Amino acid sequence: MGITVLNDVIVPNSIISRGVRGKQLRKNARAQVQSGEMQINIGWSHTLRRYEIGIIPLSVAQWQTLEGMHEVTDGGAYGMLMEDPKDLAVAAAAGLLYPYTTALTGTIGLGYGVPAYKLYKRYTSIGSTRTRDRPITRPQATPTLKRDAATVTLGAAAGNAAINYDTGTATFVADSSSPVTGVTVGATTQVTLTAALSGLAIGGRLYLSGLTGADAATLNGLSHAITNITGGGLNVYTLSTVTTGLTITAAGSGYKYPQASEALTWSGRFYVPVHFENDEIDWELVVSGAEAGRFMAGPNVVLMEVRE
Repeated sequence: MGITVLNDVIVPNSIISRGVRGKQLRKNARAQVQSGEMQINIGWSHTLRRYEIGIIPLSVAQWQTLEGMHEVTDGGAYGMLMEDPKDLAVAAAAGLLYPYTTALTGTIGLGYGVPAYKLYKRYTSIGSTRTRDRPITRPQATPTLKRDAATVTLGAAAGNAAINYDTGTATFVADSSSPVTGVTVGATTQVTLTAALSGLAIGGRLYLSGLTGADAATLNGLSHAITNITGGGLNVYTLSTVTTGLTITAAGSGYKYPQASEALTWSGRFYVPVHFENDEIDWELVVSGAEAGRFMAGPNVVLMEVRE
């Protein structure tokens, strides 16, 4: 089980502004063969960030704040939040939403007919088309979401969205929905709704939830590609999902969420979840004298990013 991060314990800027030294860490296995060639196997598929604080003396009050964080996190048994002093915000050009069901799906930066999306930040090598996308699990309030360049309202009305600040998940309210009145299984699947969903077209994706029957999980909680739309009210959707021989009963509803033709981006500030890397923190009184003028240094106060 991963480290629990306390979202109300935040490293104050009064400590960060005194000075931070850090590293970007990867784990590659490196070996040099007899011919002199290097062989490298990638161990981690992601970068972790490491921060050393207290390298520049802190006032007694600042040091007591640091000790307080060490105490309330039980010496690093729990995590906390901090701003990376060099990387704490994302612009819409680099902030992308990644469709999510039980795992990442679809294409990053585009809708997929599902309600939930993870926040990511894209890093680009200048002069190259190579990119790397980093999950952002701890956005700060309040990020800006864009749907085809239009700002998405954070709320509970149709087309609005909500942000989970502990997971970095944006969840959309459906644009529209309609009860399912019929399901025909087969090499393709026909789903009949009470009424057509405006804006859903062939090539789009219909999200289904609440169906019953032994095999309802094949359709529930997922979006499905629409290959045809028929019926007098254009309310019969043919889906590419194969359900031959399965038992699925009409119930629940169909929903329209952001489609694959729509760009989904975000912008805002974010925290890095961290924990004290060591059980102990060192300290040294480097400027003595009267209490008001004392300064403390910590040669081994290290915060390590928590992978969530």
